[in-house]
Amino acid sequence: MRQRALFAALALCATCGATLATAQQKHPLARATAEGYYIEERAIDVGDVSGHQARIYRIRFEYPKKDLVFLDVPVSESFTTGYSDYTGWSGEFSTYSVYVLEDGSRIFTRGGGNNQSQPDGSRRFSFVDNFIGGTGKFRGIRGQIRGFGERGAGAQSLSDTSSGEYWIEE
Repeated sequence: MRQRALFAALALCATCGATLATAQQKHPLARATAEGYYIEERAIDVGDVSGHQARIYRIRFEYPKKDLVFLDVPVSESFTTGYSDYTGWSGEFSTYSVYVLEDGSRIFTRGGGNNQSQPDGSRRFSFVDNFIGGTGKFRGIRGQIRGFGERGAGAQSLSDTSSGEYWIEE
């Protein structure tokens, strides 16, 4: 009788451990491309040196190739709200993003990066976003997405390429 109870307890522990391991399994995010455009953008001259600005902005991204996928659910669009401290369009930025999936779920990130002005007036940027939560089955999402992109000189649009990994915590 004791052996059965011990066996049942061990089986239960093994099942719980397997569930926890599966729940925190790392999932790769394949290289994905996004096309974005500025919905809002405001800049204020700081006034200390020429070209120094504090900016706030919101960008809407679309994923035409449906190549950004979480647990087999593609991302349909995302919205990034950010602020930056630039001199001559070069400097650091901080962002918050909301990824909207085709099933209506949302994934939230907080991140930042660096923007570098190019001689032709275009801007190249790199970023790292950390997953901080979501809705439904993505509530406990963690991990990060890293990428780079470009905004043409004077353009209201931009493009980026990203990849990363995530897991779901219980």
